[in-house]
Amino acid sequence: MKRFLKTGVIVAGLVSLALVGCNAPDTEPEAMEPEMDTTSTAATFQCPDGEMIEAEFVGTDEVVVVLPDQEAVTLPRVESASGARYSDGTTTLWNKGDEVMVEVDGETVLSECVAQ
Repeated sequence: MKRFLKTGVIVAGLVSLALVGCNAPDTEPEAMEPEMDTTSTAATFQCPDGEMIEAEFVGTDEVVVVLPDQEAVTLPRVESASGARYSDGTTTLWNKGDEVMVEVDGETVLSECVAQ
């Protein structure tokens, strides 16, 4: 008798789960678009030779950087093994901790620049 009751409870539970599944809506939920992180943080970096780099980090996806004697350029974030790397294929800004380095056409033009 106990075995029959135990089996009956299990069967009832399975039937309940099946019925809940049958009452699920037959339309898929609307896909939610991910929210973009638009917060920005401005920073000034001073290089050993006295030159300054102005940077505005926009969310985690890009940086707007002004190098000495140049116009502002927007660099998208690209994959990096360590720190953050932003590059448009010509200009690259590497950021690790409070320090940045800049490469142009594969050559380091500014390094050891520290946040002020």
